[in-house]
Amino acid sequence: MDIGAFVQENKRWLIGGAAGAVVWLIAGTVVDSSLQPQRLSASKLGQKAQAYGKEAQAAAAAELAELQKARAALQAELAFVPDKRFELEGKGAHDTYGYQTGLSLKQAITSAASERMVQCSEASITWEIPTTADDTRGMLLGLAVLDELQKRLFAAHDAVKAERPEAIGLRAIVAMKLDARRGQRSTARAPRAGEIDLRDLLVQEQVSFTVQADEATLLRLLESCRQSGRTLVVDGWQLMQPTRRGEPCTLKGTVLGVQFKNVPQTQDGKSAEAK
Repeated sequence: MDIGAFVQENKRWLIGGAAGAVVWLIAGTVVDSSLQPQRLSASKLGQKAQAYGKEAQAAAAAELAELQKARAALQAELAFVPDKRFELEGKGAHDTYGYQTGLSLKQAITSAASERMVQCSEASITWEIPTTADDTRGMLLGLAVLDELQKRLFAAHDAVKAERPEAIGLRAIVAMKLDARRGQRSTARAPRAGEIDLRDLLVQEQVSFTVQADEATLLRLLESCRQSGRTLVVDGWQLMQPTRRGEPCTLKGTVLGVQFKNVPQTQDGKSAEAK
């Protein structure tokens, strides 16, 4: 092929392609520079602040205050504050106290189930055995979440049976499991520049459960999950209808108890910042 003839015949196409390549290179350079994290010194920050007028600075400060207020309200609504019996400090050896607290909770659940003729066994309530004091603290928070879950489950059963004694209510607790700690940091890789790790901001423990009950009981359980200072954040909710009429539904769910690290919590579930 004659290169000269090719160029003459496709001159406009070649010029357009070259121009597009130049624009693409320039745009890529601009995007890279804009996404590259930069460290600003105190003097540069001061210069940037002076570039805005007093009205703009006042508006920004007001907006920041509103955002902080909204954040405090949201944290107070979602935070889970356990009872003192699920705190480790001042309770002696961590492994002994963790074991005794867990055993007591298992017995309380099975006893409550037996009183209501609900199928449940201690073997169906499980968690990992902690090996360090920090693991025990996490386990105790998880046990507090499990305790709130079982209380609300039995409360939902009692309310439905009080309205309709013939209702199924809660038939069986198939499983309740405190899952492996979600708050532990993985050492697989270092965080990237500018990356926010939620584990720096909060601690959360997860309980998975499988129960059999009628729809009215499960609906009451779901409605009870949101309580100030004791919120159970629903992470999963899979409802399976019975195969035969008159049989209970099967629910597989997961709930979280969340504690925020950056805002101190009081016993009543209100954040110090919100007061």
